[in-house]
Amino acid sequence: ITVEVNDPLGSIGFARFNHLLPPFDDAEVRRAALMAMKQEDYLAAAIGDPQFWKTCYSVYPCGTPLANDVGSDVMARGDVDAAKAALAETDYDGTEVLIMQPTDIPVLSAFSLVTAEKLRNAGFNVKLEAMDWATLTSRRALRDPVGEGGWNMFHTWWIGADVMNPTAIAFSGNPEKGWFGWPTDEALEQARADFAKATTAEEQKAAAEKVQQRLWAHGASGQLGQFFVPVAYRKNVTGLIKSPVQFVWNMSVE
Repeated sequence: ITVEVNDPLGSIGFARFNHLLPPFDDAEVRRAALMAMKQEDYLAAAIGDPQFWKTCYSVYPCGTPLANDVGSDVMARGDVDAAKAALAETDYDGTEVLIMQPTDIPVLSAFSLVTAEKLRNAGFNVKLEAMDWATLTSRRALRDPVGEGGWNMFHTWWIGADVMNPTAIAFSGNPEKGWFGWPTDEALEQARADFAKATTAEEQKAAAEKVQQRLWAHGASGQLGQFFVPVAYRKNVTGLIKSPVQFVWNMSVE
C-alpha cells in the first residue's frame, strides 16, 4: 500500500466571524480573538500527525507565489494573555459568542472546541451549539440576530487552490456580494480590484500584499494553518494525478 499526499497545496483552516452582529461587528474585538488563536493547537487537535500539517501565517497558501507575512503578527501571536489584554481595551460588554459546531465533521468539530476554549480564556462569553454540517450550511446564510437563528462564528476550510490569490470570494470586503460573514472594507475591495487589473507580476504582488494587510487589520477571519490529507492505494496502481481534486482518470493497474 502506498500512502502519500496528492494535493501539494493542502487545505487552509478558517475561522469565520459574523461581522454584522455584536460582538464581532467591532474590528478590535475580532483582532483580540485572532490573538488567541494558536495554529499549532488547532492542527494538533484536528489533524494530529505533524507530518500532515504546518503553520502558515499568510492568507495565501504557504509555498505559493503570493504567500507573504505582511500584517500577520496579529495571527502569529497565539497568546491568550495578549488577547485578554487586547479585549479589555475594547468595548466588549460580555455579549455571548455563539459558535456553530458541526459534530459530524471531526476536523471542524475540533476547531470549534479549540476556539471555544481559547476565547473563554481570553474573556469572551462563549456558547457552543452542536449541529450537523447540513444545518450549519443552511444557518450560516442567515443575517438574523442570534436569538432569531443567527450566529457569531463557524469554522471551515478552503482547499489551497481556492485561496491562492485575492480574487477568492473568501477575501471579499463587499457585504452584498461577498461570502458568509459579510465584512465591509472598501480599501480591501480596491486592493482586490487592483490585483485584477495588474499587468505585471510586481503589481500583482503589491496588490496581494495590500489585500492581506487589510484582511489582518480588519480581522476578517482567522487562519488556522495548512493541512494535507493523505490518500492510500495499492502499489500496482499508477498514474494518479497530483491535484487539489482527485481525478479518477489516467490511472492503470499493472
